[in-house]
Amino acid sequence: MGEEKRRRSRVCAQFDAYVYIDGEKIPVITQNISLKGALFWPESRLSAGRDCTVVFGLAKDILVRLKGTIVRSSDEGVAIDFASMDESAFFHLRNMVRYSSQDADVIDDELHVPAFDLPRDEEPS
Repeated sequence: MGEEKRRRSRVCAQFDAYVYIDGEKIPVITQNISLKGALFWPESRLSAGRDCTVVFGLAKDILVRLKGTIVRSSDEGVAIDFASMDESAFFHLRNMVRYSSQDADVIDDELHVPAFDLPRDEEPS
């Protein structure tokens, strides 16, 4: 197996959510979740390469909206990479992951390292 490329811890947790794609609202349940994405139970209507919005309803008046891309869809599950979210959504997502983790400090420590490679500035000629 190849080198582990994940920069965010995945925690096993089941959260109900909806994936909005092409005007359709599809109910899903997480298998695991991180600050960068989630693996949901299989759903045949969600295919790889498509942009979507994931919405977690935490309470009557608390909705966590995350823009993402479906990066994998198979019989094992649907992996969605979170591409963007507002500050409030990040706050709630962080708490969802922290509370599901066995060591919340590890989740907080990961915030000191970028979740993706930053582009290098080209040297002037």
